[in-house]
Amino acid sequence: MRHLRLVTGGVCALAAGVVVAMTACQSMADDDKRSNSVSGRQCVSSPLEDSKVIDRETLMLTDRSGNAVLLHMTGPCLQKNEPVGLEFFGSARVCSPLDVTVTGDVASAVPMRCMISSVEALTKDQVKEYNNMR
Repeated sequence: MRHLRLVTGGVCALAAGVVVAMTACQSMADDDKRSNSVSGRQCVSSPLEDSKVIDRETLMLTDRSGNAVLLHMTGPCLQKNEPVGLEFFGSARVCSPLDVTVTGDVASAVPMRCMISSVEALTKDQVKEYNNMR
């Protein structure tokens, strides 16, 4: 009997540990979602007013309502002063990295697909700063 109780207690402790680990993993996943996406009122919607390559890993999108976001890529895939392609998924809104695919350097024979790591909302002042950059 004593052995059975230890096993049962061990199983309970293991089960409790699994629940805690799953909860922690879900919490970390929720944190990643929050840090990689913007809220609904901060999303940009098509038709877009402007897009601007900030650097090889950053693209700014501005919609006609004045909302703007930075798309941060996982690596260098954009060319300044070159057009980029956008392919929307599900809707014409960009709130998270999975809402749109960016194709950098579309002028080349084989356009490069960019992987988006995060979407960052911008204030009107930040948009002005980025627009004043060369």
